[in-house]
Amino acid sequence: MMKALTLIITILLAFTLPAISQQYDPSLIPYRKGNLWGYANPDKSIAIKPAFDETNWFVAGFAVVKKGAKYGYINKAGKLVIPYKFYSAKPFSYGYFDNKGKHTAGSKLVKNKDTVLFAGASLRPGGAEVCIDTKGLVMSKCPAINESRDGNEELISVTSKKEYSLGGNSNVYDKIIDDYKLAGDDHTYYISTKNNHYGLINNTFDVLLPFEYDSIKKIDINGTTSLLLAKNNMHGVSGGNGTIVVPVENSKLVYAKTNDGVGYFIKVKDGVAQLKDANQQDVITGNYTDIEYDPNRGFILTTADNSKGYYFLNKKLVAPQYSEVRSVRAGDFLKVKTKTGKDGYVSAEGVAYFEE
Repeated sequence: MMKALTLIITILLAFTLPAISQQYDPSLIPYRKGNLWGYANPDKSIAIKPAFDETNWFVAGFAVVKKGAKYGYINKAGKLVIPYKFYSAKPFSYGYFDNKGKHTAGSKLVKNKDTVLFAGASLRPGGAEVCIDTKGLVMSKCPAINESRDGNEELISVTSKKEYSLGGNSNVYDKIIDDYKLAGDDHTYYISTKNNHYGLINNTFDVLLPFEYDSIKKIDINGTTSLLLAKNNMHGVSGGNGTIVVPVENSKLVYAKTNDGVGYFIKVKDGVAQLKDANQQDVITGNYTDIEYDPNRGFILTTADNSKGYYFLNKKLVAPQYSEVRSVRAGDFLKVKTKTGKDGYVSAEGVAYFEE
């Protein structure tokens, strides 16, 4: 008979409020011509002539630009509205004060507001950043920010401690690590160890996965439990009942799940990378040597010559031809580094906003 199973779970939930910290404006796109930067409209027509050593995306009508060693801020007409006086400067963000009292901007006393536009900047080389307002005046107090990755994400961390007491054939296993049930199945399944190797048993002590794995980890796929398997630096997947779905023959196997619940598998076998959906169907095909998940935005693609491209979650593909790529918050855009070592921006449609 199986004795009572004692289960102790401690769950720590960390919630974030909706963020309005930065809302990049994609209507004007940083545009590089040679070594100078300006701004272009989405159709690549020049909106602000390239005349800066560095530009950033507009936020709330302001953008950080650099000339020489100092930074200032321009408006969408290209007019310098905060002089070049900072040695470091960040885009403006929205924050808030708690409405208890007042704060000062420069020498002017102002009332607290629910949302405040501010930026971090430094007035000295290597100096600490201060908060400035939209006139470039130092604020006496920095606003607080409600910040999460994409503005609506709930962060949940779970810490669990499970203690089991099972009767029956105790020679089958040394220790039980985790358990779960499957819909329509009366069995309970246990991830267990024996002689420092992982296996899978059920409540009738049937060995469903032999004790030969370096690790077995639960994942949720479409509302049911599957298992990530690792052995001798190779990786695979089984169903929750121990049926092998992906043989343990991949040098890399990652399961990525987006905020909207869509799951993807990244697999690398014999130097060839593949991106699959949760049902092991091809998402994209190509001669890739590696694929990396860029949380809730897409996937970075790498080819044999180390060229980088990108697959967006909206199914748009930028072919690998850059030495570096990373997504930005300004809509479907990438910041890339070209083979000449210079930065530039590329849209999800593959339009390059730069001229060498």
